[in-house]
Amino acid sequence: MANEPHVRDRLEPPGIDVRAALIAAGASVALVVAAIVGLDAVYRAYVPNPTPPAPQAFPQPRVQPNESAELRRLLAEQRARLEGYAWADRDKTLVRIPIDRAMQLIVRKGDHAYDPLAPAAPALSGPSAGAQRATTPGQGPPAGPAARPTTSGAAPGADQSRETKP
Repeated sequence: MANEPHVRDRLEPPGIDVRAALIAAGASVALVVAAIVGLDAVYRAYVPNPTPPAPQAFPQPRVQPNESAELRRLLAEQRARLEGYAWADRDKTLVRIPIDRAMQLIVRKGDHAYDPLAPAAPALSGPSAGAQRATTPGQGPPAGPAARPTTSGAAPGADQSRETKP
């Protein structure tokens, strides 16, 4: 069928120029080789000595001939710190005491074991001092029982007959 003259005239002629394809492939290979050579030249220019340094010998490991004695020494040192008296911070007068003694002191205090050490400082003014000064623009000072200042600094209506424990 392809040998017939009327069919051969209708087929497309081979449109690929083999010489142009080989030139393009050769140019691509030349470009890749030129890039590799150029990058190698830049690397050698910026890295003066590409050879790695000579390996150094590692120091010999320290062998502990009697590990159980070292463990006993360490545990005894820790036990002495936990069970003995010592200064934790001499400047702040903080003392380290044995754990058993610390637990006895906490149990002896009972419910007040975690109360603050120093009493709270007294307030400069009562809790209602800010409310007494508050006024709405266009109105006078507030009227009513909240407007009267209290002598003890307590909130109005508070039970003033209770005594506070120091």
